[in-house]
Amino acid sequence: MPFVEITSGTGALTPEQKIKLNKAVTDSVKDFYQEEKGFRPHVWVVLREHDPDNILVDGETLTEVRKKRETEK
Repeated sequence: MPFVEITSGTGALTPEQKIKLNKAVTDSVKDFYQEEKGFRPHVWVVLREHDPDNILVDGETLTEVRKKRETEK
């Protein structure tokens, strides 16, 4: 069984978006296995959310990156 782990900052996705992402990832993995192996396995998807201050992007916290993005709009 394939196991997919997705990490994001807390609050990055709504509950509805999490469901949509899970379905998209699951369908993609199942399609890949069907094409390459001839069967569609059960797919485990785990979404781990971390405090944005504990995720760094190019040396800046995700909180800082989000603030910059908001001021650029």
